[in-house]
Amino acid sequence: AKLRAAAPFNYFLTKVRDCPATHKALDSIYMTDILHPSLGKLTSTLQINFMVELDWLTMNYEATKTDHLPLVILYGAENPDLASSNLASNIRAVRVKPKYPYGTHHTKMMVLMYEDGSVRVVVHTANLVPDDWHNRTQGVWVSDKCSKLGEDAGSGESPTGFK
Repeated sequence: AKLRAAAPFNYFLTKVRDCPATHKALDSIYMTDILHPSLGKLTSTLQINFMVELDWLTMNYEATKTDHLPLVILYGAENPDLASSNLASNIRAVRVKPKYPYGTHHTKMMVLMYEDGSVRVVVHTANLVPDDWHNRTQGVWVSDKCSKLGEDAGSGESPTGFK
């Protein structure tokens, strides 16, 4: 319902703990909403972010019963939890060390793969840490599910005119 309500641009703000009006608003979203099976049955995910708190991230996967699926995390900030050899067998973490220690632009996005072979891209302004998702307003763009393009060159057109 939220994606339909946000069409065709699919832009949301995050739910904010201390702002109850955002908790049920159609234009507010949280990590568990993004991972929820109502958007499709996930098969694997890619998380790209500078700062990642592994316990918080995996809690969101546990809440949506997707914690057993393959998860690749590309991260920038030094993180002993992600560098550990004790990661769950379905999690692969790769540090992408930034060239400059401060003021470096960094991507914050997800790529979600689904059972039907489609993917969804999510671009957001939040790091994958609880402080950024719990009580701060962040922007989140959620693509429609993108199926593989067929032989027909015209397939894949979206309401916004992009493929």
